[in-house]
Amino acid sequence: REAIIGRSRPMQDVYKAIGRVSSTDATVMIRGESGTGKELVARALYTHSLRADKPFQVINCVAIPENLLESELFGFEKGAFTGAAHRRVGKIEQAHGGTVFLDEIGDMPFGIQSKILRLLQEKSIERLGGRETIPVDVRIIAATNRDLEAALQQGRFREDLYYRLKVVAIVLPPLRERVDDIPLLADYFLARYAAELDMDNPGITKEALAVLRSHPWPGNVRELANAIQKALIFNRGAPLQPQDILQAAGRSSGAARHETDQVLRQWVRETIATSAEAN
Repeated sequence: REAIIGRSRPMQDVYKAIGRVSSTDATVMIRGESGTGKELVARALYTHSLRADKPFQVINCVAIPENLLESELFGFEKGAFTGAAHRRVGKIEQAHGGTVFLDEIGDMPFGIQSKILRLLQEKSIERLGGRETIPVDVRIIAATNRDLEAALQQGRFREDLYYRLKVVAIVLPPLRERVDDIPLLADYFLARYAAELDMDNPGITKEALAVLRSHPWPGNVRELANAIQKALIFNRGAPLQPQDILQAAGRSSGAARHETDQVLRQWVRETIATSAEAN
């Protein structure tokens, strides 16, 4: 399973927040750009909670079509709609005693938001097509990469649900704000993917690490991981070079060479300056 990697100050703040809130039943809102590791933080909160021996249900609110999301969350009774030949227990009810992680909640349809609000307020649900109120004891952790404040202004997200969800907010920094963690992440993904590909870990050159540190990584840690995996596959076992990284990150060979030259010049200047200061 993936781990949360990083020792930078922004990540230390994240670890402290996880430590403070994991053993409570507080609702947590995890915010951050795509690829920053929001599900990893949700799993860490669950793993270190008092509910760790109970179920952990992950529901991606944007991956499930709107007409299926409600039944996926709350379940349905036999005959609730055409094709409902039997009762089905939803993910929330299945997680009784445990934790429900609502990923990309900023994309949740407005109509379903009211039912999540009821769950938070009354700790109960109703299955589709049912009249029975079913008590459910779950902890809710939510995550989004959306601007929820803008969604509030536009009437796409309920204000009452917004405040119910953000009892505790954990904000994940983008990778560009924790560049010092990139060597650790690179080592981690090199070891992980080399093992998965059943190959020796070839390592990475200092020059390639300089390129990793200078790249903007708009897709954050997920993009970095994908680039290292791709570079390993096409590298044929030699230590990763700057060109390998840039091509794996989707740069054309000409653009990659130009960017490599720029980064290496800067790296050489900084290395010489550091050496001079040390002497």
